[in-house]
Amino acid sequence: AAGGGSSVQPVLVPWFIMTSPFTHQDTVNFFERHSYFGLDHKQVTFFQQGFMTCLTPDGKVIMETPYTVAKNPDGNGGLYRALQSSGTLTKMHQMGLEALDVYSVDNILARVADPEWIGCCYSRGSELGSKVLAKAYPEEKVGVFARDSQGQLQVLEYSELDPAKASAINPATGKLYYNWSNICMHYFSLPWLAAAAEHLAAAAAYHIAQKQIPSTGGGKVSGVKLEMFIFDPFGTADKTTLFEVAREDHFAPVKNASGSPADTPDTARAALLAQGARWVAAAGGQVAATCGGVEVSPLVSYAGEGLENIVAGKVIGQGQSVAQII
Repeated sequence: AAGGGSSVQPVLVPWFIMTSPFTHQDTVNFFERHSYFGLDHKQVTFFQQGFMTCLTPDGKVIMETPYTVAKNPDGNGGLYRALQSSGTLTKMHQMGLEALDVYSVDNILARVADPEWIGCCYSRGSELGSKVLAKAYPEEKVGVFARDSQGQLQVLEYSELDPAKASAINPATGKLYYNWSNICMHYFSLPWLAAAAEHLAAAAAYHIAQKQIPSTGGGKVSGVKLEMFIFDPFGTADKTTLFEVAREDHFAPVKNASGSPADTPDTARAALLAQGARWVAAAGGQVAATCGGVEVSPLVSYAGEGLENIVAGKVIGQGQSVAQII
């Protein structure tokens, strides 16, 4: 609030969106068709990650057609190289940015620019921060945080962690030794981000993924994709913060197609509607027994606040499969 005759100047939060060469134009077109969802288009910067050549298990290049090489995006760790090569990192410095809130596109409950989270990291002078939550079960397909022999923070990807270690219980706590999940929601100070990009430019590491890759003739062949992970340079950070959050309010990823047991569009939608129902109840309202949940527009409430005047003492969703508060 402004006092003493001063005026409040609007703050435009910049949004940087990493695409790939395979999705870039479709993504830009989508934003343009929807008028940037009410944002000033100058707030939004698109930049493209790179790609890697797909290889056979014995290291030969796979051809997608007789004239083109099979390629794959270079992973979410391609962020650092892409920020540098596109000039986006320079743009961030010129804008005077101090830190970034980084999140993945596949998490429907990602709480963008969470003030508690950003405030915690910033007030602690953190170079790197990560939201974490307890693993749902030992085999859950999420990376986990650990410290290496030098005490530096690292992430062990689930595909690279020995199953026996993944399920090992710490007798002192009764919890998993590797309990804190990486949900790919991070805080990067800009100085650390610039240093991490330089570090990876000098010594990039690649992770191997065994995949079926489209090849000449229209079929698929067994091959190898090389990827970089966003957590690869985390060990270079000296000041780190892990911030525990509640799964039901912060993490509902879409990793599998509908019909799969978990992490599908259907389970993510159900998590969003259940969150809205909890917000209504906390604000003094009631969700009708026949209603499947509540969708609360982020234009109405960011995290459940300010709903009392709308729902208190009322039954929401009578005669509706899903209620909307917009």
